[in-house]
Amino acid sequence: MKLLLILILFILNAHTKEPIFKVSYDPNYTPFSYKQEGKETGLYIDIWKLWAKYNNYKVEFIDGKLWNEAINLAKEEKVDFFLGTDTYEDWMIGSDFFYETNSSFFTLTKNNTPFELSTNLKIGLISNTFKELILENIPTANIKIYEDYKDIIDALKNQEIDLIYEDKLAFEYYTVQNNQFHLIKPLNKLIKKTKTQAITLDKAKVEIFNKGFLKIPINELLNIEKKWILNENDYYYQNFKYQINLTSEEIEFIKNNKIKVSISNAWEPFTFKSKNNEAIGISSEYWYLISKKLNLQTKNIFFETFNQQIESIKNKETDLIYSTADTPQRKEFSIFSKEYANFPISIVTKKDENFIENISSIKNKKIAIGNNFTAHNVLKNNYPEIALIPVKSVKEGLELVSKNKVYAFIDIKPVLLYNISKYDFDDLKVSGNTGLNFSLKFMIRDDYPILESILNKAISSVSYNELNTIVNKWNNVQFQTSFDYDIFWKITLAIFIILLAFIYRNFTLKNLNRTLKIKVEEKTKQLSEMNKNLENLVERKTRELIQKETILNQQSKMAAMGEMIENIAHQWRQPLSVISTVATGAKLKKDLNLLTDNEFYETMEIINNSSQHLSNTIDDFRNFFSNDKEIISFNVNEAIDKALSLVTSKLKNRDIQIIKSKDKIIILGLRNEFIQVILNIINNAIDAFETIKDKDKYIFINSYEEKQNLILTIRDNAGGIKEEIINRIFEPYFTTKHKSQGTGIGLYMSLEIIKKHMNGELLVSNKEYIYDNNKCKGAEFKIIIPLNQ
Repeated sequence: MKLLLILILFILNAHTKEPIFKVSYDPNYTPFSYKQEGKETGLYIDIWKLWAKYNNYKVEFIDGKLWNEAINLAKEEKVDFFLGTDTYEDWMIGSDFFYETNSSFFTLTKNNTPFELSTNLKIGLISNTFKELILENIPTANIKIYEDYKDIIDALKNQEIDLIYEDKLAFEYYTVQNNQFHLIKPLNKLIKKTKTQAITLDKAKVEIFNKGFLKIPINELLNIEKKWILNENDYYYQNFKYQINLTSEEIEFIKNNKIKVSISNAWEPFTFKSKNNEAIGISSEYWYLISKKLNLQTKNIFFETFNQQIESIKNKETDLIYSTADTPQRKEFSIFSKEYANFPISIVTKKDENFIENISSIKNKKIAIGNNFTAHNVLKNNYPEIALIPVKSVKEGLELVSKNKVYAFIDIKPVLLYNISKYDFDDLKVSGNTGLNFSLKFMIRDDYPILESILNKAISSVSYNELNTIVNKWNNVQFQTSFDYDIFWKITLAIFIILLAFIYRNFTLKNLNRTLKIKVEEKTKQLSEMNKNLENLVERKTRELIQKETILNQQSKMAAMGEMIENIAHQWRQPLSVISTVATGAKLKKDLNLLTDNEFYETMEIINNSSQHLSNTIDDFRNFFSNDKEIISFNVNEAIDKALSLVTSKLKNRDIQIIKSKDKIIILGLRNEFIQVILNIINNAIDAFETIKDKDKYIFINSYEEKQNLILTIRDNAGGIKEEIINRIFEPYFTTKHKSQGTGIGLYMSLEIIKKHMNGELLVSNKEYIYDNNKCKGAEFKIIIPLNQ
């Protein structure tokens, strides 16, 4: 159905250029819809005409004679829409709300008897609109339906009914027009707010109405309302705002695009750069409100001239200008949102000039205007015959008027008022309006039509009052242009008081200085004696610290030697066992005369190989304990392998698997001390596994380069270090082992080696990770050493 309607509208558009919609109305529903001199008129009629204007549609109004008949024309699809009401029947499909009215009870002014809604009241209604509401609240009510206001008022006067329940605005407007307002009064009972919707049978038509209504500027709707509604407290469009309902495509566009906003450096009071390099002004604050509602990502780009802004849109360097108006020239390379504010284009002259009714009366005089400003383009399009003198800035134009070089300067009224005040042009005034208006819109690059739709929805979500608050703030900006003698005398008095205080302070300080000089001399003597004692104390403490450091280093060497002896024992145990076994076997065979020559030589080969292994082990440990402190370049991976070779037996005996990376990384440092650090950490990991039973045991060693640093991590799965002691493990003499098993200085010396000898860092933490589909937890030591030292 929706596609069919769109096709019909396309065909209509091809032939008539303006799609025609038939709209039925009640001719007795003042002030919303009625007939005057045979022509339909009213608030709702004007709203529909505005809807047609902004969408290039044509509306044909169909007189329904009476309310119910007008409603039935829409029900029977003899018209496209009924003018407007709420959806009080099941068949009705309503548009978004476009107006709101209040309904209430009315009685005769002379009737002072209080009414209880629970009694059996006779209540008059026009149509069935409020019938359900009345019966819901007053089940015993006797309801009578009337065709028009004349009949229902006559019934009230003749006491055929007790009360009338009707739309307040419509009923009061009718009584004013017919000199009956004095006869009735509203009752503050059962007041109901009714949202007005366009009524139809077709969802596609509802969508057409909703999209079209979004294009109407709110200030135009408010101007129409002011024409029909006398009491400004009843203005609906004063605070009217649409809820923003974005499509999924629009939401995706906002999410994926950062809007580059073109901003003028100096177009006061609409948009200009503050001292803090922020965009401020009427349009800037309005844009901030819009971007906040839409949660837009934006980037501000400032320009010196408006021509530069225009070029940035044309070249797609920026996406949007939020402070301009549309002209035929600009529409060639951009698209425009609907209007969000409207201001008169006014004329400034010297103060002694008379009021100017419109621009036609001064078209033969010299008139200055901002070059390619919006006002300039609007005037060129409407008055091409007027010779205008272009200027670069508003200030320049006002100066030309002030110096009598031109008769007038033309621009938007807020711009003129702001700059006259700012630059203190006391001899100038706004003498009249051109009869043209400046319509503020968003100018958008022509390949972003989706952004136009998004912004139109956001504009409709800003109420007239919200906009008015911003405009009034900037219309009331005050500039300090005269000398404030009150402030001058206050400042002078303050300076005089400060001067007196300074003189008194100076006098007091001289007395204090004399006293202090004596005390300083006394304290200086005391400090000299204390300094001598302090020097002796520092010297003594330094010797003690050096002595303690020497003891710690010695203890570290002894501890390392003890661990190495244990490692040697592990390394020798197997080859010694092999030598003992084959020697015993050979002796036994010799005693039994069973030993052949081949078996003898084979036994000697095994004993020789095992002896060579013992010799190599001695060489390895002797090299490790050498006092060589020469800084050399060495391969980190080879140093790790050397450390592992010293504890191979311990690892095999405890079924601990080593998993390590094989990256070749060269660093500069003390190779043996680096190996000692690796050994200390691995030995701690081996000790941690002592309590682990029936579980795979791993030590992961991983080395890599990161930001010009060597990163070496050694991680186990032995359960980690207790959180209450993890921050203490690098302290000297701190150990979790029995006194007979550990000294508590291995990790302390490891930290000292990495920090002081290799300019690096040694860190520890507990880690949880997954390996081979198993959840693991253990301690991770992390060594960080600079590669470029």
